[in-house]
Amino acid sequence: MTDSIQYIRARQIIDGTGAMPIADGAVIVRGKTIEAVGPAAALPCPDGAQVIDLGDDTLLPGLIDTHGHLVFRYGARGAGGVTGLFEQSAMPGGVQMLWLVRNARAALLCGVTTMRMVAEGTPDNPIDSYAKAGIAAGVVPGPRIIDGGTGVTPTGGHGGKAIWTDGVDALRARVRKDFNTGATWMKILLIDSGPETTIYSDEELGAIVDEAHRWGMKVTVHCTGRWGSSIIAAARAGVDNVEHARPLTPEVIAELKKHDVGVSLTPLVYVGFRPDASTWDYLDNGATGPADWIDYGRRQYFEFRAAHPEIETVDRPYLDGEPNRAGRDFFPSNATQQGQALAALRAGLKVSVGLDTVYYGAVGNAVEYLIEGGFTPMEGIMCATGMAAQVIGESHRIGSIEPGKLADFMSLGADPLTRRWAWDTVHFVMKEGVRYDQLSWK
Repeated sequence: MTDSIQYIRARQIIDGTGAMPIADGAVIVRGKTIEAVGPAAALPCPDGAQVIDLGDDTLLPGLIDTHGHLVFRYGARGAGGVTGLFEQSAMPGGVQMLWLVRNARAALLCGVTTMRMVAEGTPDNPIDSYAKAGIAAGVVPGPRIIDGGTGVTPTGGHGGKAIWTDGVDALRARVRKDFNTGATWMKILLIDSGPETTIYSDEELGAIVDEAHRWGMKVTVHCTGRWGSSIIAAARAGVDNVEHARPLTPEVIAELKKHDVGVSLTPLVYVGFRPDASTWDYLDNGATGPADWIDYGRRQYFEFRAAHPEIETVDRPYLDGEPNRAGRDFFPSNATQQGQALAALRAGLKVSVGLDTVYYGAVGNAVEYLIEGGFTPMEGIMCATGMAAQVIGESHRIGSIEPGKLADFMSLGADPLTRRWAWDTVHFVMKEGVRYDQLSWK
């Protein structure tokens, strides 16, 4: 059986490499992969190819959410805050999977073709592993899942009790268990415990990283706090990536640069706004498609900022349902967060964006937050495409529109280089050569 051939034309192609856009561009897709890309005038349509003419759209690589939690719905029910998320993780697996399937469909239709999941489920219910297999087999639609395992944190650390793990031997065993459920990443959850210390010992951190690398896994770390001691300890332990990365002071940036550690930022979630039950009711029962959903998130975000002007310039204690955390962690102001993210990029760090537990699919809105803080539009797009693929170790197959890469695309009806917050104009979504934008929203 021969591979199908598709010929895709668009007014402009942004290829995810950082290069100048290709005007009046075309892409030839053979089966699941990209065969050629360039100006349409120099790339004639092959005989027998299916032609997809996107008209005035801008074609981009499929977006990459590098910090995903498809099971969780922040504020949907329970105690609220982080405690409410822990309650959700203890719910029956069937209930969790219902939410995951719905959230995954929304994310894909918004143009997100890859999500790296970072610690959901429990060692006895590795739900991300099940979802990864189901999506790959075509049972349900969703982004490609990069499985980040179920995670580890010390007793009393940031994370539900099911993942509390102490001591070198127990930690090595947990790494092996996550590997054997199909995880390709291992996540550690850290919070600063003091100006020079984090909540795992250096010996414990070293054991996790050594064991994960022994099995061919990469390691990422939730790192937040007032001082950056968690980030520095993680970088020195040899991790591959840090999540959230708070704070990104000059000292912390230098340490990350020294050890070549990328960062996965979650800028929208740390503005301080949180969804509630009405947010998820709108996703399930109000929105009629990705345009509604993405614009809804943008409007809620700006309404929150208007109602709370202090978040623009004032760093606040972290008050989110976790005992004993406020004194060791903080909500950065927009000025702090945007300035530190820009400083990290200018220092040469690889920067990506994730949505964490808000607005599945609206990665473009996180991109716009970085642009507002001084990133060029092309740099912001790179944080969700080519550079994001580098951060998660997948640039050999995704993140850019280049020959040999998987045929993951999305298109916008507005030019994201010249029009801000254009991501609600998504029209076309393809993953591995299969078109998904024609699916129903529900």
